[in-house]
Amino acid sequence: MQPAESNVFTGISFVGAVRRISLREEIAEALSDDLVTGRLAAGASLTVNDAARRFGVSATPVREALIELAAHGLFTGGHHRGFQVASYTWADFTEILEARKLIGVPLIGRIARTMPEECGPELGRLADRLDGVRWYGDTTETALIDRQFFGELGRLSGNRRLSGMLRLLRVQAWMYLGPYLRAAPGPTEAWRRHRELVERLAARDVEGAQGLMRDNIAALRPFARRLVGDAGDLLG
Repeated sequence: MQPAESNVFTGISFVGAVRRISLREEIAEALSDDLVTGRLAAGASLTVNDAARRFGVSATPVREALIELAAHGLFTGGHHRGFQVASYTWADFTEILEARKLIGVPLIGRIARTMPEECGPELGRLADRLDGVRWYGDTTETALIDRQFFGELGRLSGNRRLSGMLRLLRVQAWMYLGPYLRAAPGPTEAWRRHRELVERLAARDVEGAQGLMRDNIAALRPFARRLVGDAGDLLG
């Protein structure tokens, strides 16, 4: 299946290992790309039949993918009413940040202890790409690289459930912040230390990697507050 306008990496790790995924998972990944890039914006409607025609597949795997994403809070509705892209508030975003801190910081420590040496160079090149585009300029490319970078990090943890939760939280964060980033009149400051994170992981620097992740999450809240300003329900 080759979904139109999708830049999904269909289960193939850039470090060379192949992970078999189902058609349902592939569709869910493509739809997640649409969510973080804004191709599917908050409140947009999507029916199973429309999505099936787009992907050129039967309705069953599409329905399964949408039901799964809805269970994770990315869509609402379902059944005969169709699906709508979820809308998040500032209160939702602050909860997302808290969850990322509770899950992401210990997880990055585990990765620092166990990351295979051969993963470092390729992960570093991906980090350089992410530092290059950052959270401004080509926001679409940034969102896609960000998902790949942290998806690879999560897989290196060896825990599929924790990795899945971390990936989900990044999608939700992009769904909230993405529209503000795309509307920003000029470059906005954001975290630019992905290469440093990879270097700390490669050096087995557990405390340094955890501290960097903790600093990143702490800096994101005031960054987002400045970006959002008076828009939306900032005080919600």
